[in-house]
Amino acid sequence: MVIRSEAGQEEPARGPERLGEASLPRPEGPLVWFHTGGESEAMALPELIARLGLEREDLNMLVTTERFSPHHQLEALLPQTALHQYAPYEVPQAVEAFLEHWKPDLAVWADRSLHPVMLSGMAEENLPVVMIDGRMPDEAGQRWRWRPGMVKVLLRQFSHILAADAQSARNLRRLGASSHRVELSGYLQEGSAPLPYVESERDYLADIFAARPVWLAVSVAPGEETLIIETHRQASRRSHRLMLILVPECSSDGPALAARLHEDGWRVALRSTDDEPGADVQILVADQPGELGLWYRLAPVTVMGQTFEGQAPRNPHEAAALGSAILFGPHPARFGERFNRLAEAGAARRVPDSSKLGDELEALLSPERAATMAAAAWEVSTSGAEVSDRICELIMDTLDRRGV
Repeated sequence: MVIRSEAGQEEPARGPERLGEASLPRPEGPLVWFHTGGESEAMALPELIARLGLEREDLNMLVTTERFSPHHQLEALLPQTALHQYAPYEVPQAVEAFLEHWKPDLAVWADRSLHPVMLSGMAEENLPVVMIDGRMPDEAGQRWRWRPGMVKVLLRQFSHILAADAQSARNLRRLGASSHRVELSGYLQEGSAPLPYVESERDYLADIFAARPVWLAVSVAPGEETLIIETHRQASRRSHRLMLILVPECSSDGPALAARLHEDGWRVALRSTDDEPGADVQILVADQPGELGLWYRLAPVTVMGQTFEGQAPRNPHEAAALGSAILFGPHPARFGERFNRLAEAGAARRVPDSSKLGDELEALLSPERAATMAAAAWEVSTSGAEVSDRICELIMDTLDRRGV
């Protein structure tokens, strides 16, 4: 078989994995195998896997994808205890070799496609398979109706199916999935556990800020500082009491940044020296590590730094989980899929041109608009958490029934 590296479809150095030749040893102990098509479909898995690891420290996790991504976003986000391999080709020899090496105790199917050879190989090994984030839109359902016998056999191999939406649940049942095994759960979405904070400090600062409008710029790269300051200058012309909470990329840069801002004529408070952010302060340089949970709770609007310049923006679900509306730039890097999903849900807005950031911020400083986006952000976070809870429960129950 030819490995399709010439067209950029495979990672050349790891092409043998597609033939079922593992490049890593199988770890000792129980192994849960997550399979998905590509990285965009797998971006919710790292947090789910981390959650499972907390519930059972003896669990090993393996994630397989089919499509090659040169940026390796998924591997960068996976917990260190999770392994990544490319899925075997749809040929019996590759699938057999893969299963013989890894010997998974449970397969979790998160692929939007059904692969007959792979699923048949699992059935021959009596491997339990559960489908999560199950999607079967009308178009896909119509295609499968030309092969009713095959699709029915494939769907009956799943011990449980968590359907992402009502349309998919209906189509899966119509195509032959056992009705009692199909459950409408909703979409598995990337979430983020709310960051911690000190309640007394939040109350204290909220009292100091009183009714002042506040916005937050987080993890700001040095090359973005001018953009953020000019945006604040523009917005302050219409909102004279506006305060910016500025979190630099590196907390050690805080004192020098505060000094530059002071020289430019801004009234600045520096968090690391316990400066009071009183009524006359225009910019609070928040350079104390570990306080992001506090700032997200206090700021109704967050601009995600390093999405205009830089390479390592923060996870946007940190802000979404705490109800802060999100603005982000044209370069969301490894979190691109997460930013896009939040934007689709109305919880975030992309600013493709940095010159428009001031206009977008001014629009969101309207309490009504910020509240609408914050509610959408909260909805995304809470619904994703409920789906994750159900998936963890299903996985643990299945392992318990197998005595693993």
